[in-house]
Amino acid sequence: GVQFHPESFLTQAGYDILRAFLRIAH
Repeated sequence: GVQFHPESFLTQAGYDILRAFLRIAH
């Protein structure tokens, strides 16, 4: 099965949020 890794999830979500934030900032 697929194991859930909080670190991987947070990293993935973090990048998405960061990209969205940068787009809004600019």
